[in-house]
Amino acid sequence: ILMLSWYGRRMTKTLKESKANTIISLGIGHRVISRKIISELGQQIEKYLIIEGSPGIVKEFKDNTDMPPYVDVVNSFFETFDTTEKFDVIEMGFVLEHVEDPLFIIRKYAKYLQPDGSIFIAVPNAKSLHRLIGKKAGMLDNIYRLSSHDLSLGHKRYFDMDSIVKLIISSGLKIVNIEGNFLKPLSTTQIKTLNLPPEVIDSLFLIGIEYPEISNALYIQAAL
Repeated sequence: ILMLSWYGRRMTKTLKESKANTIISLGIGHRVISRKIISELGQQIEKYLIIEGSPGIVKEFKDNTDMPPYVDVVNSFFETFDTTEKFDVIEMGFVLEHVEDPLFIIRKYAKYLQPDGSIFIAVPNAKSLHRLIGKKAGMLDNIYRLSSHDLSLGHKRYFDMDSIVKLIISSGLKIVNIEGNFLKPLSTTQIKTLNLPPEVIDSLFLIGIEYPEISNALYIQAAL
């Protein structure tokens, strides 16, 4: 949730400085990003389209969210959704690790992008510092191996900085910006036992910006 929130914070900061007013989000997830977009960018948005494959999640979102008139939620799989409209922003944070064919998804949604628009992507990083330490300590045999927790979340793969950049470029897009999302030195369980003050957690997010190669997740802005 913290990494989703940070991703939303960095993205909306960039969008506030732009003239972007039409957005697609792939998935509702934990409602963190949708709420961030509505609260931070509400004054400049003309259309915000959310695509979600689960009817139950769509219903829960509609029942528990005060949706402005510019918000539309479509119950569709990412792979089968279609539109003739073009958007300023395509947002796919923490999506590509879940889908069967990430290259297909990027190429498909790039077609819905305005010529001067941006695609925002976030993915977990196999080469996160805590995973590299775990491998050196003999606690993890392969940094790309999915844990039982990963599998329970529906993850199908791990990216690293090289592989996600290669994927994006092979889709025909160019990289505008890439940052790290949370410099994570220890496992989640270990960090929780330390009861770190908020200032330390914030510092790990801020430092992570400059060290994407070893941050826990990668945040990327791409364009046509």
